Amino acid sequence: MKRVCWLLVLVLAVPAVAQQPPAWDISNTYWTAQIRDVLLGYTYDGNIRFFSMNTSTGEFTGRVQYLPPNLNPLGQYNVSGRVEGDNISFRGIANIPGLGNTDVVWVGTVTQNGARLEGQMAYWDWLWEVWVMFTWRTTSGGPARPIVRTYAISGKVTLEEFIGDLSTVAVTVQLRPAGSLNPIRTAVLNLDSAGNYTLPEVPNGTYDLAFQASHWLRRLVRNVTVSGANVTGVNVSLTNGDVNGDNEVGLLDFGLLTAAFNTQPGDAAWNPNADLNGDEEVGLPDFSVLVRSFGLAGDD
Repeated sequence: MKRVCWLLVLVLAVPAVAQQPPAWDISNTYWTAQIRDVLLGYTYDGNIRFFSMNTSTGEFTGRVQYLPPNLNPLGQYNVSGRVEGDNISFRGIANIPGLGNTDVVWVGTVTQNGARLEGQMAYWDWLWEVWVMFTWRTTSGGPARPIVRTYAISGKVTLEEFIGDLSTVAVTVQLRPAGSLNPIRTAVLNLDSAGNYTLPEVPNGTYDLAFQASHWLRRLVRNVTVSGANVTGVNVSLTNGDVNGDNEVGLLDFGLLTAAFNTQPGDAAWNPNADLNGDEEVGLPDFSVLVRSFGLAGDD
């Protein structure tokens, strides 16, 4: 019973947090550490080496060694544990002369932007039936690496006044910080036959998405927030008629469409961007599309 109570004291000494994915990757890191006996004030030096880690679950393996081992009865032993958010916990079984195998429990946090680990440690003393308490902190080594998690933004692109195969149209999207004109990433989206798209690998943040296709005006979707989950339903409708791709519909587009009038694929004057409605020929329906959009400009 004493053993359980003291273990609860150790665990409760660290702020409780809801289970969450790990914020730090500690795999393949080596740390030197100081371990201080809370009751007697003795300080021991040691090192902690973390081996493999699952960055999805936070589970890891490692090894603790006190330096030099003959100055501390705990010696060296393997450990396993988990990182949850900024919190780290692990345990192992050490062989203590006169006590035999005994549990050793570590809890702590990742601090200083991954440069330090610190917390509390205890081992079970079978003779006195108490947990012997220590504090610990790393003095060098690491660092822990932040885990950047990414998510997907998905939705539907409507290409106005187009009867062709949507899956053949390349749609470019710029991912911009909200309120900025400077993209942090540009991607080409592959639409399915219904116009659906997915933009993968987007980290947490608030973004503006700028969509544009070959003869459609740019359209901005503002303030799309990614916060720990995929975002769906980011839909956009693009205005047709920009034959020359300058993000406005005007006389230059009219001239290019006129030059390609009454042509089909394979003709010398064929211009695929003048085939605004996607019916594989440039004719009166394309002029109608341009007239309806004449004078319009896309978003910046």
